[in-house]
Amino acid sequence: MFQEVMVCLDGSLFAEKILPYAQAIVGTVGGKLTLLRVVANEGESAAAESYLQVCAGRWGAGIKVKIARLDAESSILEELSKYPGAIAAITTHGRSGLLEALMGSVALSVIRGARRPVLLYRPWAAAKAAEKDKEIKISSVVAALDGSEFSESILPFAAETARSLKAKLELVQVLPPHGSAAQISAELKRDVLEYSYVRRQAEATRRGYGLEVGWDVLHGDPGEGICNHVQGRDDVILAMTTRARAGLEQAVFGSVTSECVRRAGVLLLVYWPRL
Repeated sequence: MFQEVMVCLDGSLFAEKILPYAQAIVGTVGGKLTLLRVVANEGESAAAESYLQVCAGRWGAGIKVKIARLDAESSILEELSKYPGAIAAITTHGRSGLLEALMGSVALSVIRGARRPVLLYRPWAAAKAAEKDKEIKISSVVAALDGSEFSESILPFAAETARSLKAKLELVQVLPPHGSAAQISAELKRDVLEYSYVRRQAEATRRGYGLEVGWDVLHGDPGEGICNHVQGRDDVILAMTTRARAGLEQAVFGSVTSECVRRAGVLLLVYWPRL
């Protein structure tokens, strides 16, 4: 999955804030760092290439400039499809819970169409875009579960990420406040409330991947609990699934993922499964 980290840039300093994380990943796994810029026409190619060359010299990366035949998202997905071992990395502004407002239609389409996880990062504030980048080392991967098979789709990717980065893997679940238990499937409710669900998932992951796996059960609002657990830690990747809510024309993040994008301040590994 990390044979190549493909960082999608738009020419802004803000978009470049994901680069220290991308470099930390490829530096650990020995993968390739590629900077990708999609432009609307041939006339923009020279300027885009010049910009990428400057960034590439700083980060030790390769560059790719693509002219969009249809749109930027289709170009990114087309490039990803050529390299099964590549992962896209995108910075988001995170302005609201609506997915298109959260990170723009390009990132939305990439997450939905990639058929693999996408690295997503939201710097704490736009003002931080001009701050000096610091060296990053990922030491923990935190996988967020909610008791559903859908959320468990992230586990193979979280385990692979932890093993590749020689990082700790931790499974976390937040039990919702009293009155929200009806949201949990009936067959899992007993196990979830007795903590055995996340402990059992940790044991199965340990056996399946040969990793030491920690686990924790928190209480309260799920989004707030996960954010508080990882907030502001440069050494963490937060791994989770997301989905479209049925009945809405416009796809949106699940409320927990949306809150984590806005508030966690850490690198996310986001996956949209096709179940």
